[in-house]
Amino acid sequence: MDKESLFDMSADGLEDVEPIADVFDLSGKVAVVSGSVGLALYVINRLAECGAKVVFGSRTQEWGDMAIEALNDLGYEDVAFKQTDVRKVEDCQALVAFAEETFGPVDIVIPVAATWEARAFLDVEEDFFDNILDTDMKGQYFLVQAAARSMVKAGHGGKVVTIASVAHRGDDMFKIAMMTPYNTAKAAVVGMTKGIAKELKQYGINVNCVAPGGMVTPGAIANCLETTERYGEEWQHDQMSLSDAPVASTPDMMARVIVAMCTGISDFMYGKVIDVDGGAGLSFQEKPWSYTMEGVLHA
Repeated sequence: MDKESLFDMSADGLEDVEPIADVFDLSGKVAVVSGSVGLALYVINRLAECGAKVVFGSRTQEWGDMAIEALNDLGYEDVAFKQTDVRKVEDCQALVAFAEETFGPVDIVIPVAATWEARAFLDVEEDFFDNILDTDMKGQYFLVQAAARSMVKAGHGGKVVTIASVAHRGDDMFKIAMMTPYNTAKAAVVGMTKGIAKELKQYGINVNCVAPGGMVTPGAIANCLETTERYGEEWQHDQMSLSDAPVASTPDMMARVIVAMCTGISDFMYGKVIDVDGGAGLSFQEKPWSYTMEGVLHA
């Protein structure tokens, strides 16, 4: 074939390409999110901005009420809250049922709710371990399961975006660590995501995972304070001075990627883990070394 014919094979399809604004349009979609502050609140905000109807749940009614008020003030009316403890399977199922009753069958689920606290491996007790695993992994499993049942029953496919962390690869606080239950939970989320993705593809459901790095959230601040109370100011000093990992100034940096994965962007993606960590695993160049470019150190 000549070059013109080969080019036409490609160019002829341009007329059928969906406008990028439509790819990101979630109008009419029903989304379920666990959590009500920090990353969850930013995810809910971006979903609503894209046109989705959002039901979210968390343990704290007060935070849920404040989140609804803040979202309404931004002009988002199709949002609803239900008090939910994701450690309880029946609560996960009830949140999805509430979403169906309020807005209709579920199209999107994002299990954001999580907890963590730094504690030495030698000091971890069973109830401490269970609380983190039940919230960060079990809660995701059964909320996704309940939402997937709604998607399969409706027969219109859907989007599942689980939330891991760079902790899944063993990254935590530089030279301190002390995050073994959280490492365990988030590594399990990655494995869980791949397993679920293999089963749900046949129903037209894309299952993927986003793994955020460090960010400033109310939970992170509170958890660090609790660890300081246990181990003292020396721990706090080490934690503040030894860690040079990049920290996002706002969880919205993570939320943008998470919500993008709920759109047509992920139509050809299954079981993938996307790290959003500010390049935490890279050693960035800090000085402009060069012998040839004007304006650098050795020109």
